[in-house]
Amino acid sequence: MSYGKILFKKEGSIATITFNDPEKLNPMGTQMAENIRSALEECGRDEEVRAIILTGAGRAFSAGGDLREIQKNVPALVFRDGIALVFKVVLAIADLEKPVIAAVNGPAVGVAFNMVLACDIIVASEEASFSEIFVRIGLIPDGGAHFLLPRIVGLAKAKELIYTGKIISAKEAETLGLVNQVVPPDKLTSTVLERANNLANGPTRAIGMAKKILNLSFQSSLAEIIEMETEKQTLLRETEDHKEGIAAFFEKRAPSFKGK
Repeated sequence: MSYGKILFKKEGSIATITFNDPEKLNPMGTQMAENIRSALEECGRDEEVRAIILTGAGRAFSAGGDLREIQKNVPALVFRDGIALVFKVVLAIADLEKPVIAAVNGPAVGVAFNMVLACDIIVASEEASFSEIFVRIGLIPDGGAHFLLPRIVGLAKAKELIYTGKIISAKEAETLGLVNQVVPPDKLTSTVLERANNLANGPTRAIGMAKKILNLSFQSSLAEIIEMETEKQTLLRETEDHKEGIAAFFEKRAPSFKGK
């Protein structure tokens, strides 16, 4: 289904959101950002969707913020309101209590890099590359880079990547722990679909609650995390998936989770 600047497809329990402005390398303008956010919100509401894939059409994941919009001479507050739509996508990815997989098919630059970092699983083609390129146009990173990047690569490496705007290859990103897996370009789709199916067949509510706690783990005390775990564990005991998991254990069979 066409959704403005994106393609939105649901097949069974997996939804795929494809950034779809390939001639311009899928720049992340306000219209595309609003389309992505709307699709993510639909995924959150749709109980049949249990895993989401983000990817780009053509040879790029996304070239980052749309410089045509950035260069417009508009009042600061108007600019801020417009660009805020882009940043809300990062929050939508992080807040969605379902697993989101980034299938990085090519360059992921600027705010698009930070959208990738907000995803739960990142699989990159050997042709992918990444950059916090903002310094090259005299800006600081946005989209949560100052929060997400140092938590993955450490403060010193995050400073290097932000201060220099260097472009790193998929293999270097894997070495730094920025991506989970690097695969040949012709294996990207099948690899991501396999991962998405595995997650979609899991206990969706448990995965979503674990995601929520993990995203708070760097800003919470051990006591606060344990309290959250206790609360969520208590709630999960009432789910159909927990009851199915216990039954499957005693019946010595694989569980059949429904995401409920």
